[in-house]
Amino acid sequence: DRPVMTLGSVKNKTSEYIDTKSIMNSIQTQLVKSRKVKFARSADEMDQGVAELQRQNQSGLYKEQSKAKIGNMTAAQYSLEGEITSIVKQTEKAKDVFYKMTLTVYNVEEGTVEWQEEKEIRKTSKK
Repeated sequence: DRPVMTLGSVKNKTSEYIDTKSIMNSIQTQLVKSRKVKFARSADEMDQGVAELQRQNQSGLYKEQSKAKIGNMTAAQYSLEGEITSIVKQTEKAKDVFYKMTLTVYNVEEGTVEWQEEKEIRKTSKK
């Protein structure tokens, strides 16, 4: 059986705006396509799931056998979290920005690190 993960946050520790949600969505898409893991709703998405369960179970609009049952959600075993940092080096002729993204998978129950990876990117602009 595939492990169940949830998406945590990615902290943007740079001085620039970076759409970290979009980056995490791309990573989640690739992991889902790999069929190696499953994803439970993230904390950000949970409100929608709870609202749908309440609508089905409390509105009186649905047949009993077709309602999603409360208490049957699968909890995540692992949480994928990360951070993006940057270092700027500037000379009279060029500006280099070094970005580093670190992703970590935590075991939710144990609080241990199960996996971690870093990726560095350099962006150079001439003056």
